Amino acid sequence: MGEKPIFKYFTGNEADQFTFYRIPKLLFTNKYFSGLSTDAKVLYGLMLDRIGLSVKNGWMDEQNRAYIYFSVEDTMEFLNCKKNKAISTIAELDVKDGIGLIEKKRQGQGKPTRIYVKSFYIQEDKAEISGSEVEKTNFKRFEKSTSKGLENKSQEVGKINPNKNNNNNTDFNDNKSNLISSEEMEKKRDSVMSEYSGYSKLVRENIGYDSLIERHPFEVDIIREIYELILETVISRNEEIVIAKDRYPLELVRSRFLKLNYDHIEYVLGCLKDNTTKVRNIKKYMLTVLFNAPTTIGSYYQQAVNYDMQNMHL
Repeated sequence: MGEKPIFKYFTGNEADQFTFYRIPKLLFTNKYFSGLSTDAKVLYGLMLDRIGLSVKNGWMDEQNRAYIYFSVEDTMEFLNCKKNKAISTIAELDVKDGIGLIEKKRQGQGKPTRIYVKSFYIQEDKAEISGSEVEKTNFKRFEKSTSKGLENKSQEVGKINPNKNNNNNTDFNDNKSNLISSEEMEKKRDSVMSEYSGYSKLVRENIGYDSLIERHPFEVDIIREIYELILETVISRNEEIVIAKDRYPLELVRSRFLKLNYDHIEYVLGCLKDNTTKVRNIKKYMLTVLFNAPTTIGSYYQQAVNYDMQNMHL
């Protein structure tokens, strides 16, 4: 570990210039969520952040419900933990084994599992969290997956902040005041989807998506993943993008990704084929290869030519 950095004090409104993950206050202040571990609360905040990306990508099911992709490996990376810990933390949030803030839907055939992130709002009269999951479970399985069981569960659910709901300064009213009208949400969604559609068409044309599919019929899934990764990156709202542990300004990364063409993608496919080492995080690996493609493609093909020439003289 290197020399310990010296962090400076905040002055004025300096904190406003940074981006943050948002974790609902109710997860810390409401007794109903007292059984959740801190890691599970942080993970829920990370998953909430992904919902915005899902809307941009148009990841909505036939019932117009947004879903995300958040793998065990993603959890391990964000929480800096091992696999067993990541699995147990996800289980704390799950409908099946935990409190019911997320619901997993397996798609089969090697496709990633969809995760539906549910609302954390608790209704005063029914003590619900985005549906009737609370009414349907006594949390016996939840007690097994967390270090603290929920004591007196039926009474606890019925007594969630009974007095505070008449106070204008409650967590629920704070959250309610931040709700956006359906009309504003509709306009925002239309704007986001328009931007997504525009970038989607541009990226497909830039990389010659249809030609790639035609030429590489056995690598359709990989090509689709590459296309979706490029699109996900260029429509990102993060100020910085992490590539191979280095942080780059979003505009720099977006500019480079929008310059990727057919040859660059063929180069990336070649790199994936030639790589013989185990890749722990394939998404991070592909992101790095795509980012470096414009600057390394020449050397890659020159090396291939040199290799062929050398074999010809043997």
